[in-house]
Amino acid sequence: MSVGLRIRLAREQKQMTLDEVAKRCKTTRQTIYKYENEIVTNIPYDKIELLSEALGVTPSYLFGWEEPKE
Repeated sequence: MSVGLRIRLAREQKQMTLDEVAKRCKTTRQTIYKYENEIVTNIPYDKIELLSEALGVTPSYLFGWEEPKE
């Protein structure tokens, strides 16, 4: 599973909009869309940290190094 898909699934599971995630990550809706759709694949580490906090997952989960905790 790709990083973008993991971001999208985590966002949908939390029932958050692109705008809500973008606000928490101090970025734009378009940027989050590009991450989810793998238009941008080199996500800066500071954004990975903010994404993981906003989505309630670990950076390791986003990169596919671990499975989500139930």
